[in-house]
Amino acid sequence: MKNLIIFIILINLSLIVTGCFGAKRLEGEVYITALGFDYKNGKFEVFSQGLNFGNIAKQEGANIEDLPILVGEAKDESLLTAYGELEQTTAMPLSLGHVQAIILTERILKEKMADVMDIMGQSPNLRYNLFVFGTKENIKDLFQTESFFNYSQLYSIIHVPEPLIQQNYSLPILRYHEFTSRYYRPIGTIMIPTLSINKAHFSEGKQKQIAIINGEYIMSHQQYKGWLNKKDLTGIRWFSKGIQGFSVRVGTKKVSVKIKNPKTKIVVLKGNQPSYRIAIKGQAALFQNSDNKTNSGLQNVLNKKIKKDILTTLEKGDKLNTDVLNISEKSYKYHLNHWDIGTIRRFNLDAVKDIKVDIKIIESGKYK
Repeated sequence: MKNLIIFIILINLSLIVTGCFGAKRLEGEVYITALGFDYKNGKFEVFSQGLNFGNIAKQEGANIEDLPILVGEAKDESLLTAYGELEQTTAMPLSLGHVQAIILTERILKEKMADVMDIMGQSPNLRYNLFVFGTKENIKDLFQTESFFNYSQLYSIIHVPEPLIQQNYSLPILRYHEFTSRYYRPIGTIMIPTLSINKAHFSEGKQKQIAIINGEYIMSHQQYKGWLNKKDLTGIRWFSKGIQGFSVRVGTKKVSVKIKNPKTKIVVLKGNQPSYRIAIKGQAALFQNSDNKTNSGLQNVLNKKIKKDILTTLEKGDKLNTDVLNISEKSYKYHLNHWDIGTIRRFNLDAVKDIKVDIKIIESGKYK
């Protein structure tokens, strides 16, 4: 009986020990947190941004400033073989399970999006909830931009854009599953936020290089259409879901209001061609009024400004032959029995018959 007990204990111990042989050391891998794709001179270029476990989980006594960002670069005639070259030449295993963003150059968007869709669909480790960005910058330089207070670059707009967008909403962000769902859709426009490097506004002993969103690449019907900057897209905020509130300057820099929960309604008008009426309602709190303007006067100026912003964005999209505000999607979703897809796709500026804005300023005096 005693020998049997000893035998059982030895078997259990052997199972415990052998279970550790295949364990991976977390600090022994490179965690790829972002990928970049470019196409130049007939070859694909793949860039990877890698962080060590020490960059991600701050250890006792570790200085994040001493843990640099690892940027990989390889080129080949296909995206897959270019990334394979990175894997074959690395000194430590590369892990794709932590990729949070992909960055695409204008050349890729114009010429080689089918290749990007292919590699994204083939890799089991690339998730569909990662963020998609475009850029005119050098991708290596973007991957080496900084965060604040010596924090990891994981605390930047490349990896966590949502908190910044929620605080100061201006341009929409995009996840890959949203991109794929719209890419093959016969109606509508995809906007891909573009990253640039800002060197002018922040410093910590030396000037900081910060990644910012400065515009959107426009794609429609699987084709690249062009680029619009932030000023061109001022009307987009009124057609984006999930907006809780944002500040708007009225007339001069001395007057501003904070608009809360605006509601936009698109009405489809029947006829030989689909046409549309847009109505926007909401409330605003007076935030700054150094010029001592009356509420009624400010409301009038504010509503005219919002209408002008929407018309400006529609005009910029019309020049690119796109429905940049995706107004025609309403006809595609609910009125396909009345018009065919070809008719709905012939959206232009003249299809918008009326824009009515009714934002009421309900608070004044003490702004808090």
